[in-house]
Amino acid sequence: MYQHEFIISNNDVDYRFTLKPANLYRLFQDVALKATESVGSDSISLSKRGIDWVITRMDVEISRLPRCNEKITVCTYPGKDMAMLYPRYFFIKDENNNVIVKASSIWALIDAKTRRVVVDKDVINKLPPETSEYELPLPSKIVASEDNIQIETRRIHYSDLDFNCHMNNVRYVELLMDTHDFEFYKTHRPSFISLNYIKEIKENETVTVYSDRNNPETIEVKVDGGTSFLGKVTFVEE
Repeated sequence: MYQHEFIISNNDVDYRFTLKPANLYRLFQDVALKATESVGSDSISLSKRGIDWVITRMDVEISRLPRCNEKITVCTYPGKDMAMLYPRYFFIKDENNNVIVKASSIWALIDAKTRRVVVDKDVINKLPPETSEYELPLPSKIVASEDNIQIETRRIHYSDLDFNCHMNNVRYVELLMDTHDFEFYKTHRPSFISLNYIKEIKENETVTVYSDRNNPETIEVKVDGGTSFLGKVTFVEE
């Protein structure tokens, strides 16, 4: 199991001095990369071979969000491969060894040029699967709501993209969180976030964001009328 310590920066927090939910996903991306560097299956090494990691689903359970200047330990390990899908698990501990965040995710490998799934199981070196007592069940499919209302429309720009030349995974989470305003977050925080990444979003595409305004709330992001992303968030009052 790979572990990495972080100290939460003031650049990563909101007005409450707690970590912005989207920045959890940056931490997860960072430790996943570091965990796989030793066998050359990290995203940077694979990109040089024309292979990209893409995330398909992720669930995050939040007991509490880390605070500014707090030292946390982010832990990650791979699960057992499922055909052409690769599970990866995460959890975050505070300085008192309390688990404050759990996450599970499913990833796939795609050819950088064709954008098709790589079916060769031996194309990468793999770390042995592990398990832990803090393991969150793997994420399932989100069903789109029939009661959506349009929230906003945005055009995707250069700053939204990552080195795969599509919208970064974290930007999807920011779109999801931005369906509510500052006043809402004065009294609410997410306790569970589910994500389904369905189709890559590219530069100059226009996304339309919809919400059903329930709790749990289903958020749908569409491009040209087709669904590119589905998210589901459970909020709690604080």
